[in-house]
Amino acid sequence: MRMMAARSDNARWLSPGEILLTAVLALLVVLYSFIYVRLLDDPSMYGTDFISFYTAGRIARQGDLHHLFDLEAQRSIQEPIVGAGAFTGGSNLSQHPPYLAPLLACLALNDFILSFILWTLVRLACLVACGVIIYRFLQAEGINLRPSLWIALSAVTFFPLFLSLLSGQDTVWILLGLLVWMSALMRQREVQAGLGLAFASLNPTIAGALALPLMVTRRKAALWFLVGMVVLGLYSLLLIGFEGARDLFSLLALSAGGSEYGLNPSAMYNLLGLLLRTFPNLPLATARQISWIVFLISLVSMMALWWNKRYALRLEHIGLAVVLAVFTSPHLHVHSLTFLILPALVICVLFYKHHRQSLALALIPATSLLFMITAFYSSTWNHLVVYLWMLLAAILFIGCLKNS
Repeated sequence: MRMMAARSDNARWLSPGEILLTAVLALLVVLYSFIYVRLLDDPSMYGTDFISFYTAGRIARQGDLHHLFDLEAQRSIQEPIVGAGAFTGGSNLSQHPPYLAPLLACLALNDFILSFILWTLVRLACLVACGVIIYRFLQAEGINLRPSLWIALSAVTFFPLFLSLLSGQDTVWILLGLLVWMSALMRQREVQAGLGLAFASLNPTIAGALALPLMVTRRKAALWFLVGMVVLGLYSLLLIGFEGARDLFSLLALSAGGSEYGLNPSAMYNLLGLLLRTFPNLPLATARQISWIVFLISLVSMMALWWNKRYALRLEHIGLAVVLAVFTSPHLHVHSLTFLILPALVICVLFYKHHRQSLALALIPATSLLFMITAFYSSTWNHLVVYLWMLLAAILFIGCLKNS
C-alpha cells in the first residue's frame, strides 16, 4: 500500500508550485541559449577565458608540450587572435594543469569558434553527469523522486555555472569532482571521496582547502586524495618535463602576485576582492597577505570542527567547509561561485527534512534569478547579494551544528 501511495504521488499532475518552477527553469534555459548564441557572433568572444584553454590546446596540438607554460609561446598563439595589447601583460595566462592539455589538443582546431562549441559540448556532457550525481545524492538523503529531479535540474541551470560555460572555463569538471567527494563522504566511500577531490584539483586552492580536514576525520579519503594527486602530478611531469614545470611555477607566481595577464583581483567574489573594493587605497600585496592569513585560519578552524567526526560527519560540516573555502580562497572569480551549488544542496536537504519542500524547490532557482538580475543591474549589488548569501548559509550551518 505504501509503495502504491508513493507511485500515485509521483504520478500526480504538476502542482501550481511545480508549474511555476518549470516556467522559471525554462526561462533560464531560453535566456542562457540566447546569450550563448549571441556571444558566438560577438567580437568579445575572442577575449573570453576560453582563449587560455585554446592556447594550451594549440601548443599541445603542435606537439610542443614542453613549452606549454612558456609566456612567449602563449603570446604567439593569442596575439593573432586578439591583437597585441589586448591583455595587460601581453596575454591571458594559460596555467591549467598539464593533464588537461591532451583533451584540449583534440578540440583546439584552426577555427576558434568551432573549438569553443566543441569544448561546450564536452562540458555539457560533464554537466549531465553532475545532474545524475545530484539526483542520486538527493534520493540517498531521503528526498522523493520528483523533488530530487526538480532540484537537480535547478542545480544544473545555476547562473554562475552558466557563466562558467559561457566564458569557456573548466568549472563544471571541478564541480563534478566536488559532487563525487560530497556524495561519497556521506556514504562512507572514502576511496571515491579522495579520488573525486583529486579530480577537483583543477582548482588546487579549493581542493586543498577541502582535503586538509579529511586528514583529521577520514584519513583513508585523505590518503587516496594524495595518491590521486601524485598520479596526476607524475603524469603532468611526464607531459611537460622539468623545464615545463619550472615555467608553470613562474606563471603561478605571476598570477599570485599581480593584477595583469587577464587577472582582476578587485572584481573577485572572495575576501581579497572585498578588501580591495572596501579599502581602495589598500596595497594589493597587503590585501593578499591578509586574505592568505584568513585562508589559513579558516583551514585550521575547519580541521578543528571536523576533528574525529568519522561517524558523526554531517552535511552541515560539508556545507560550511565549502562556503568558507569559497569566501577565503585567494583567487575566485564569478564562475567559481558554481561551487556554492554544494551548500545550496545541503540547505535543500535540510529544508526537505524539516518539511519545507516548497523552500527546498525554490532555493536554487531563486538564487539563480537573484544573482542574474543583480549581475546585470549593478556589480556592487551583485557582490553584496553573493556575500550575504554565503553569510546566511554559514549562519544556518553553524546554528544546525550547535543545535544537533
